[in-house]
Amino acid sequence: MISKKENRISILLYIVFLIGLLLAMSIVLTDIDTPNSFRFVIGFVIFLLLFGLFQMILVIMSIKKLPGIDIKRRILKFSGTFVFLMTVTYISNYLLWPERLDNLDFGAPLGLALGITFYDLLFKKSEER
Repeated sequence: MISKKENRISILLYIVFLIGLLLAMSIVLTDIDTPNSFRFVIGFVIFLLLFGLFQMILVIMSIKKLPGIDIKRRILKFSGTFVFLMTVTYISNYLLWPERLDNLDFGAPLGLALGITFYDLLFKKSEER
């Protein structure tokens, strides 16, 4: 079970993420070119990397607590989702941009498949899984 302290830390991190995202988007979209804005955007990118690492650690800790059959089910769901998204990407590239067929993009389908499969492990308490 998630303690109140861990829950408050998570909520604080998400609030910082949202505020930082809004500020970084406004800096980039309005083309503010000052040294402080550049430092803020670089700092926000570093925060995003650390925040992503934090979320991956939370998911890995949650996966360790799952029963074996649920892990196998999630891996099968991930594989199926990844293959489906790669197929959709390849077909859309074939139909819309035939000159780009030699460039297979694994990043977006991989990230989407991981997100779809393991998203609920970030937010549900252990007894709800």
